[in-house]
Amino acid sequence: MPRSSPSSSSAQTPLALSNSVINSTARVLLPAITLLLLSSSFLSRTVVDAEPLIKNTHTVYGGGCPAGCSGHGQCVGQKQDGNVNKIGHECKCHDGFTGTTCSLRICPSGRSWADPASAVQTAHADGVECSGFGFCDRATGKCACRDGFEGNACQRLKCPMGDNNFLVSEVCSGHGACMTMAQAAKEINYDMDLFTSVTYTNWDADMIQGCVCHSGWTGHDCSRRECPWGPDPRITSAKDEVQVVDCKCQDVCTGWIHLGYKGDNTRSIPFDSSAAFVEHELNRLDSIEDVRVSMPANKACTHDGSAIKIEFLRDVSRQRDYQNMTVNITYLSSTGAAPSASVHTNGIASAYYPDVKSQKSTKVPMECSGRGTCNAAGINSGECSCYPGYGPASDGRGNAATRRNNYLDCGSVRTDFNWTGITCPKVAPQYGGAADICGNPSAHTACNPNTLACQCDTGYEGGACEWLSCSRGKAWFDIAKSASLAHQLAPCSNVGKCSRTSGTCQCDALFEGNVCSTMMCAKNDSYVCGDKGVCMTMNKLATYSTTDGEYNGATYTLSDTTWDANKMQGCYCRKSMSGNSYQWDKDQLGNDGLLDQVAFNTYRGYYGFTHTDYAGYDCSKMECPRGDDHLTPGVNEIQRVRCSATAGGFSLTFRENTTELINWNDPAPIVEQKLEKIFTIGNVSVTYTNQTAVPLSGGHGSAKGLCNTTYADIEFLTELGDLPLMKVTGSTLVQKIGMSDLASVPKINVTESVKGTKENIECSGHGYCNPDIGMCICDVGYTSSDGQGGLGHRGDCGFHYTETQVFLPM
Repeated sequence: MPRSSPSSSSAQTPLALSNSVINSTARVLLPAITLLLLSSSFLSRTVVDAEPLIKNTHTVYGGGCPAGCSGHGQCVGQKQDGNVNKIGHECKCHDGFTGTTCSLRICPSGRSWADPASAVQTAHADGVECSGFGFCDRATGKCACRDGFEGNACQRLKCPMGDNNFLVSEVCSGHGACMTMAQAAKEINYDMDLFTSVTYTNWDADMIQGCVCHSGWTGHDCSRRECPWGPDPRITSAKDEVQVVDCKCQDVCTGWIHLGYKGDNTRSIPFDSSAAFVEHELNRLDSIEDVRVSMPANKACTHDGSAIKIEFLRDVSRQRDYQNMTVNITYLSSTGAAPSASVHTNGIASAYYPDVKSQKSTKVPMECSGRGTCNAAGINSGECSCYPGYGPASDGRGNAATRRNNYLDCGSVRTDFNWTGITCPKVAPQYGGAADICGNPSAHTACNPNTLACQCDTGYEGGACEWLSCSRGKAWFDIAKSASLAHQLAPCSNVGKCSRTSGTCQCDALFEGNVCSTMMCAKNDSYVCGDKGVCMTMNKLATYSTTDGEYNGATYTLSDTTWDANKMQGCYCRKSMSGNSYQWDKDQLGNDGLLDQVAFNTYRGYYGFTHTDYAGYDCSKMECPRGDDHLTPGVNEIQRVRCSATAGGFSLTFRENTTELINWNDPAPIVEQKLEKIFTIGNVSVTYTNQTAVPLSGGHGSAKGLCNTTYADIEFLTELGDLPLMKVTGSTLVQKIGMSDLASVPKINVTESVKGTKENIECSGHGYCNPDIGMCICDVGYTSSDGQGGLGHRGDCGFHYTETQVFLPM
């Protein structure tokens, strides 16, 4: 039973007009229709092409491909036209082109930035045009990317900009390199503290970019000078890192070894090298700041085994944990047993000299050695202002500076200072207030009388707790630790500037939240999702994931590989009240006021009396009506309901929408009406069939009850293709008794009687979709159909005409 069209001043049945009527009518209607279609930024066509409801009065259209496939495709296929078989009616486009005439360009594709998961922990589908964060210009084949994204497929997040030394805005402020997650993980660059190389393979490996700062600079945009770091000079019990390399080369030994640290390897070290030579070669490495080497045998490798003791006096990295040394003996040979070598750490002693033991470092690097305030901005940018009695320089080991080692890190205790009565530092908090010991001991800190160090409460930092710390969130960009492990906690999630005087984050334009933890949804006309959708995290989007209109149970929850589950957001655009719609779930989404109008403004009349979904990363685009290509064979889906009952009722659910109760004895027209009331079904045809030898009690046929027949066939007239089976819910049916021919049949079941094979393609494959207005611009010779091959108002270009009659909306 066809559903009545929504009310509209232009929602009238097309009339077949004579040529004489056209002359007086078209002059009024054509300009208005042309203006509507050409007002879009999509493309311009001739008046005839732009008016798919109007038949050209002079041309009779037959077989062959339209527009010769524009020189960008091959004419293929065949169609049946009465008794004449006409070869060639469909364009098979060359790579990079699309559309019924191959006149439109395809844009580059990449992984989707934000999409509903397709399965458990599976999202960010590949092969998405413009990566879902851009719009394709069909005339040029180029993506217009959302602000903040770049690449030919909008597949990369832009790096932040900042002022360089000349106050000119530059990527990474001119003090770093813009890298992808994969590049930063793989790169070894000691000037940027990149000491290890791993292959990062997660979905964001080549998509998320960030700044890797040059030495001396810090911040997510490399805009802030970094102050020197060092160990607290008051912690005299702290131990240096010690690692031991054993090497054994029996009988006549020749060749050399290579020692390495953080992927950086020494030049050749002959087997009989002295401790001084080994120390010299290690200190040449960019990855090592200062080491001291000693060897009991004073040779790198010996017949009985040698121990190379390596003491790390200062590390160029701010990381507390040292990495293990490596030793390569490929070029070492012996006339006796094969040479051997090993590295010992964490307290393990040499196998040849038990008194030579390794040792794990207990020194903790601190900004300004914990004995000064870092001036990260202003004329003294990157310099430490030392607390009274400290610094200004040290040797990096808690002692006074030397000629060789002179670091302005406040890392030494002055011997010429009067320490009488001095305990912990007395400074004025940088966030405001009077000078006091550790800022304000009663509020957020305590003084350790043994180390004269301030112990800050959560939310405060600095050697004297003079700064406010910003909250930390999973970093959007950082250096991966393994193939799938990255995105560790960082202030402001590493996409914002931390104000240490207020303890707040100033997020970059794309990000929001007190720690910049989430990426904003796109806005359109200053409204989030254009006020035509709901902004959801990837975790929430997964709960709305469907396959053929039915929820598929996909999930996307937090893990190492799905780190973005609660960080990445996307627009879930309004769905239409037609065959591809789902009801909003207020309990699931929350009562935010956006869900009261489920299908608001999804109506595409007067051109097509139908509803279509909103689309695009900001919900500013619209899908066009879909339909069947009449040139290819296909049939409607028919689902068969068998029911055996004498009382009760049931409901049918199709694509997550459920009918009202269907009574056991409802006649076919009532069942048809109840099915067509739900959003996901347009028009169906319901017929009853009785195949029993004796009429069932109560009669049979389409005028009798559903459960009084052998079966009922439900043919889908507007939902095309192979459809999901309807599900029986809420059954209260009472089984028949004594029916031998139905004894094996359950109370009710639904099966597929005829598999639907009609296409459900945009504009029925005979027109172009204008996504700015959600309307099809039909090819010459095609106009809107009724979904069954006849003339109608589906708006899908599914009706092919060959006569000279003209159809106009009145």
